[in-house]
Amino acid sequence: MTPIEIYKELPKTNCGQCAEMTCMALAILISKGSKTLNACPYLQKDTIERLSGSIKTVDVTKTILENLRLETEKINLEYAATAIGAQIVDNGIKIHCMGADYTIEKNGTIKTNVQVNVWINILLLIYIKMGSAIKDSSLSNVPVRWVSFDELKSGSMKSNSYRKESEIPLTAMFENDYTHTVSALTLLGAKPYADQPSDNAWIVYLMPKIPVLILYWRGDGEFPTDVKILFPHDTDSFMDVESVIFLMRETVIALKEL
Repeated sequence: MTPIEIYKELPKTNCGQCAEMTCMALAILISKGSKTLNACPYLQKDTIERLSGSIKTVDVTKTILENLRLETEKINLEYAATAIGAQIVDNGIKIHCMGADYTIEKNGTIKTNVQVNVWINILLLIYIKMGSAIKDSSLSNVPVRWVSFDELKSGSMKSNSYRKESEIPLTAMFENDYTHTVSALTLLGAKPYADQPSDNAWIVYLMPKIPVLILYWRGDGEFPTDVKILFPHDTDSFMDVESVIFLMRETVIALKEL
């Protein structure tokens, strides 16, 4: 079972009683064999018994990546390039993702000069798979209409997980060290974005067709520091919301490491 398949069986309450911040974090650990289904106090015994036989304690990310690679082999990357904002290069396409360049070859192999991150590779191939299915590439030229995560397809159902993986830790980073967080965002390619209702705002392209708008309100004696992240209205054409959550989680991890 994949982490997402396991996650769908969990209560999705993010109660923290398993000692993990979110149900998704627990699902990833279960899929890797680092934790068992028994870690969740809300799973019924019959559910645990039903699922246990389906969970192999192997690195499922390799299986997910290989399946996506095989699917990518069937995609005409040159044809898909316009829809997904990629650059056509010898034997494939190049995509700028989270401040780095990735070359995706026609056989689905990914090459980059930065440290390999299997989850980024998975998200890149999901992005290509979903984006290549867009029939009318002219839709990519429609002006951006910014929406909240909740407004994406099925976003409201995953809102708590999303906030715990993205807006909450990013808010904490700003509170702990505003200057360093801004510097990290800049290294990731963020640019100031004017005329927003917040104290500061930045736009950063996590994928060519998935920029995010980060709004920051400085805390004072009356109101706490707050961060909201907005997405283009068509984000769910390029990634399902579960993948968006993983993308934001990897973004926060990258910012902490910069």
